[in-house]
Amino acid sequence: MALKNKFIVAMFASIFIISSLTFLLFDGGINKNFNQSLPPKWKINIGKDGNVEYLNDKKNVNENNENNNNHHNYNNANNHNANSDHNNANNNNNHNNHNNNHNNHNNNHNNHNNNHNNHNNNNHNNNNNNKNGNNNNNNNNNNNKNQQRIQNTENHNQQSFKKKESSNIKDNRHKLPRFKDESHNPFNRIDKVYKENEKQNIERSSKVREAMKFSWDKYKENAWGHDELHPVSNTWNDWFGMGLTIVDSLDTLYLMGLKNEYNEGREWLEKELKQKKPTGLMISVFETIIRFLGQYCTMYDLTGDEIYREKGRELGDLLLHAFPEGKPFPHTSINLADHRSTTQSWMGECVVLSEVGTIFLEFNHLSKITGDPKYKEYSDGVVDALAAMKPTIKGLLPIYVSMDAQRFCNSRVSVGAMGDSYYEYLLKMWIYHDGREERYSTLFQESADAIIEHLYKVSPKGDGYITIMDYDVPTNTQEHLTCFAGGMYALAAVSNITGGDVEKDKLYMKVGEEVTKTCTKLYLTSATGLGPETAYFNQNGEIEFSGHSAAPHYILRPETVESLFILYRLTGDTIYQDWAWQIFESINSVCRTNNGFAGVKDVSNIHTQFDDNQQSFFMAETLKYLYLIFQPSSVIPLNKYVFNTEAHPVKIQYQ
Repeated sequence: MALKNKFIVAMFASIFIISSLTFLLFDGGINKNFNQSLPPKWKINIGKDGNVEYLNDKKNVNENNENNNNHHNYNNANNHNANSDHNNANNNNNHNNHNNNHNNHNNNHNNHNNNHNNHNNNNHNNNNNNKNGNNNNNNNNNNNKNQQRIQNTENHNQQSFKKKESSNIKDNRHKLPRFKDESHNPFNRIDKVYKENEKQNIERSSKVREAMKFSWDKYKENAWGHDELHPVSNTWNDWFGMGLTIVDSLDTLYLMGLKNEYNEGREWLEKELKQKKPTGLMISVFETIIRFLGQYCTMYDLTGDEIYREKGRELGDLLLHAFPEGKPFPHTSINLADHRSTTQSWMGECVVLSEVGTIFLEFNHLSKITGDPKYKEYSDGVVDALAAMKPTIKGLLPIYVSMDAQRFCNSRVSVGAMGDSYYEYLLKMWIYHDGREERYSTLFQESADAIIEHLYKVSPKGDGYITIMDYDVPTNTQEHLTCFAGGMYALAAVSNITGGDVEKDKLYMKVGEEVTKTCTKLYLTSATGLGPETAYFNQNGEIEFSGHSAAPHYILRPETVESLFILYRLTGDTIYQDWAWQIFESINSVCRTNNGFAGVKDVSNIHTQFDDNQQSFFMAETLKYLYLIFQPSSVIPLNKYVFNTEAHPVKIQYQ
């Protein structure tokens, strides 16, 4: 009997030891392959570059590009041959496809679906909208009350922040870097290498410029005055009813020196754009702010043209009607003509984090250029409410928040869809104010550190990426939308937001480089040379473009080339230019149709079909970043401008 008991004890001990070893060896948690929890030691060796040699070798990059040319050309020809069949399909599914694509973008560049549903349904369900709108008619008179409420409640907050600002001004640790001459400018490391490759840079930027002119000309020819062009079916759509593509493209046209095209757009804006026109559409507050209001701020900075300030003031006043009385956050949708505002019915009394957390830059700058503080005061009310909320993991806010800022409506944490630009704007607001508003530094570092600890992963093959977390469980996916974070971390590393913490600055730069490298790899390893909407990293480190919540479509997104642009400016490493050029060539080869550019449904299939939409952000963001990466540092220098999330540059407010 004693021998039997000893045998049982030994068996259970063996099971315990084997289970423990299995748990320790299994890559089931954040960063378990290469690092344990990163803070507070801030380990730097967080990637294994050896497994992505072709990304580090310029020769291999060029060879890979040449090897893919035949695939791109065949894919392009195949798409054109399939146009007649695709047109027939689009006659029935055009708006549905557009809905699906915009679903990914609007909720921080991922919530178009809801707004597009409003657009599509409005054409057939105006009666329903009117009935719904009647419930919100009382909002029409709330704006003045709201302004008084915000002004009263903000007086105390403003006084306390002024005290903080005064103490911060005395302490230069958290200001943007000061430098004696351009050779010491941490935001610009490209002057020497740009000059060395000037001829190539001019040739490449000229080809990007040609793609922009082609896109504009085809839009003008087939969809002028409407929001976006469908280049395959040669039709158009309206989900704002305000000539979205014209307005969103103005600064790109201006920066590229396309004077005739710019003048056409500016003339249309002055003579034809009526922001209070009764279109019957409930439009996205978030998208209106980043695309229209952001553009007005940018064009006023670039030109000093009074029309942009006046359009911005008018739109800003209209958007304030989206703020319901007694609540810190704006509704998600608004009718600019009658001031009705609402949230999506399926969301109840909740709103999207990125939508309410992406008004800071535009509202602050509107107050700056108009001299009216009310827009900033509304923005301050939003950031104060978000800062007071207590998520389970400090710094990581779930993507749905209640209108009264008292609770989170789910547990999903994402730096991509429905979360992205909130985190992006924490850094950019600190930069915009030259470090004077310390709350943004605190909030950003809490978030950036928590993202690294809980969301940043390194696959068994050494690919660093930022995943989504559901119920505290990582999904092992990364969205294309998240690829902006590479540039965000790199920009944070050089901006002095850490107050001179050298180790953390190095960590931020390393994370920025690794995420950007992985996002580029998604392009360079696909059959079409294009990056998927969502990629999945399996337990072997292989990247999958479908299944496991992956999504293989590409809708002309800008986030990867945005990070490449920032990394190139901050490091002077021309590999980022080479990667950007390869991506442009893939876009130009695969996505170009006879009547404009369109996304594709499956980046892993050279026989893929078009999605039949020339997104306005393709012209506002993707082509702009591709153009700027081959321009000298004097064109939108990063120590003088900060980009809003729609790539509209706004002047930094030094004091």
